[in-house]
Amino acid sequence: MAEYNVTALAIPLFLFFMMVEYAYLRLRGRDLHRFSDNIASLSMGICLLVSDALLKTFTFSVFIWAFSSYRLFDFGSANWVTWVVFFFGVDFCYYWFHRIAHTYNFLWGAHVGHHQSEEYNLTTALRQSAFQYAFSWVFYLPLAFLGCPPEVFLVQFMLLKAYQFWLHTQAIDRIPLMEGIFSTPSSHRVHHAKNPIYIDKNFGGTLVIWDRMFGSWQPETAAHPCHYGTTTPLKTWNPVTANLQHWSMLFRDSVHTERWWDKVRLWFKPTGWRPLDRRRSSTKLQKTGVTNRPKYDPEISSLTKVYCGISFALLVVLVTMFIFLSPQLSARELAFGVLLILGGLVMISQFLEGRFTFRLVEVVRVPALLWFIAALWTLPISTQVSQRFELASSTPSKIELIEETTLSALPWFEKPAVLDGTTPAVQQLTWRADGEQQQLEYTLRYELSSFPEHVVNILSVRSAMEENSRSWLQEQL
Repeated sequence: MAEYNVTALAIPLFLFFMMVEYAYLRLRGRDLHRFSDNIASLSMGICLLVSDALLKTFTFSVFIWAFSSYRLFDFGSANWVTWVVFFFGVDFCYYWFHRIAHTYNFLWGAHVGHHQSEEYNLTTALRQSAFQYAFSWVFYLPLAFLGCPPEVFLVQFMLLKAYQFWLHTQAIDRIPLMEGIFSTPSSHRVHHAKNPIYIDKNFGGTLVIWDRMFGSWQPETAAHPCHYGTTTPLKTWNPVTANLQHWSMLFRDSVHTERWWDKVRLWFKPTGWRPLDRRRSSTKLQKTGVTNRPKYDPEISSLTKVYCGISFALLVVLVTMFIFLSPQLSARELAFGVLLILGGLVMISQFLEGRFTFRLVEVVRVPALLWFIAALWTLPISTQVSQRFELASSTPSKIELIEETTLSALPWFEKPAVLDGTTPAVQQLTWRADGEQQQLEYTLRYELSSFPEHVVNILSVRSAMEENSRSWLQEQL
């Protein structure tokens, strides 16, 4: 398991671009953001990030196992052909996951959250269903069997998701030469629109050539301005309800419908299909789409918005540290963190809807939130750098090290300002004879005790220490 989950470091960057988009649109006189909708979308994004932090190790481990045990071909990660082949491979698999998720009721429940917002801006990019990655990883396993190196898949998948972020904006119009080949904001606006003409179109991630090949391509037209949201409106800011909305409807239908065959098949029928005895005359299936309608927007006071904004900002701080440090946390700490995060998101959503029935919960929740932030900020973590050399048996083992030392005492290490020079460290040096060769193994273990130190360590310190220690050891030999 990795020492840190570096995905968390993208959160501040995403928030920065969202603020830039907001400022740009306001300067152009376009008001395409709503406070409550933005908070709801970001809340959904937080649920996904937390879910991903808990599931990532398992899902990626399955990919590595399939690659190691059953791959049909050998592709080298140093070969540019590998990167080109699996760029198309990852995008192709994404297209089919995305299309199938729109096609069948059960998988639609794991994706619908991304489409529930009635606005379309960069916050929508982070509005994802918390359970999506629990299902999507299966669609990428064929790449492992074909021999895609895990590191190539991971980089390509991260690039795919990063590329899709900028597609969720109305600040960019049609882009000449790209339309119809690459996904663009224009083509992706079509995908998010609930207009009948746009329903179930443009599934491509980076490329839309798959849409053109498989009959799901539709350009944006001036005659049909995009209206966003799902055919059945969500009508809540609660991220837990949003994640479970479609599945809860399927469950209720399966319980109350009379025919046993309907109880089973409704999960696998086309998106939005319901048994006849569970339909109302006003029921709209997702496949049909709807015309524009008034948006869900409960009125709340400015003071409530301020409180919710501050509460959400504190949650973002907690989430960033929680996800970054998640590989280091115990099961109890993970459970407590998830409870705090989900509880905070639900409470904020209640206030945004003008409901204050459980406001006294804040007397306990807020102090617990602040305490856990402080605990994560000062969480000590042991880390290490290692080096290994193969040497001729005649090479003298002349390196002498002080086993107990500090980072500032190392002759080859230039200490970054954020690190405390008295940080304790333990050096270990081992020589092993192996026939005519002998092996030198060097390990430096050190402990960091604050969140900024952990961030600096993963971004620069550890790689610099590996490089500098290798150079220094080679000089000593």
